[in-house]
Amino acid sequence: MKNIQRQKWKQVEYSRSKIIRSGKIIKNAESSQEQIAEAITVIDNWRAAHAFPLHVIYMHLRRMANSNDDIIVAERLKRIDSIIKKLSREHSMSLWEMQDLGGCRFIVPTVSDVYSFAQKYDNSRKRHVFQDKYDYIAHPKPSGYRSLHMVYKYYSDTNDTYNRNMLIEIQYRTHLQHLWATAVETMGLFTKQAIKSGQGSEDIKRFFVLISSLFAIKENQPIVPGTIEDINELVSELEEINSRCNFLDMLSAIRVAVDNQEQKKFKHQGYYILILNYNTKHLSIKYFMPSQIETANEIYGQIESERSESRIDAVLVRVSSFQTLKLAYPNYFSDIGEFLEIVRKYLKY
Repeated sequence: MKNIQRQKWKQVEYSRSKIIRSGKIIKNAESSQEQIAEAITVIDNWRAAHAFPLHVIYMHLRRMANSNDDIIVAERLKRIDSIIKKLSREHSMSLWEMQDLGGCRFIVPTVSDVYSFAQKYDNSRKRHVFQDKYDYIAHPKPSGYRSLHMVYKYYSDTNDTYNRNMLIEIQYRTHLQHLWATAVETMGLFTKQAIKSGQGSEDIKRFFVLISSLFAIKENQPIVPGTIEDINELVSELEEINSRCNFLDMLSAIRVAVDNQEQKKFKHQGYYILILNYNTKHLSIKYFMPSQIETANEIYGQIESERSESRIDAVLVRVSSFQTLKLAYPNYFSDIGEFLEIVRKYLKY
């Protein structure tokens, strides 16, 4: 906790009404460029201010994991472009009530671990207020996404600086669910299609839906709507799609060159900005010590503002080690070998 207090955390600089109005400006197709630019400044501050509440919950989850090598814990702030797309896509969405500006991933071996750790956190000594539960394991999304989401409103009874309706989403996933989700993100990054949001060709969406149902059967959980609980039928349809579209070969071909010289400079704990260049397929990494959160946020904001022109994708995360970073965000390293190996066993390919 002393380390948390030493860091210089961003605070909310705008009123609730200003934050809500900024979200509405983004939704309005008739907003001027000047209005949009001002709204993005407000959104960026509101997002950056979530870093402290997010980190408090992240550290609680880290302690709960108790250095278990089979558990991966990571935190991330939502990307600006993702916030804007979500506001534009979901017309009833309010920026003030957006639940995943700050998110933690808690990745465990089994489905029973997902529910037991979620219950353990919910029953723990905390002041944060439970808001919502979304069980996409019991009820998979039509896209094939499976995970358990728990949303909490940050609350402190000793310091009300961040008691501002700051919602933090905890994603509890199994390792298998995580492999699927990151394979989807990898394909999305390099095809420039938001597959997890329902975009992309019918073939590519069906490809991942079928694999998700195979994984669900493997975990003895409900399959994705629109598929049948017959492994042979699922595999047969998957083989047909892959023979036409070569999606497995495409995923295999995606490789990212990581600058090994840069890696040697990285410390164990801290903030990392991952910057993926679509043109060169090169990943560059910037490291910041735990006390440099403000600098990390400023640089991240600058990168975000330039990303559309530069054809890059970026994410700012906090993890306990570089290895944990690679495990939690394999899509940025194209480390999807295990996913491919599992699917190829089904296809005998």
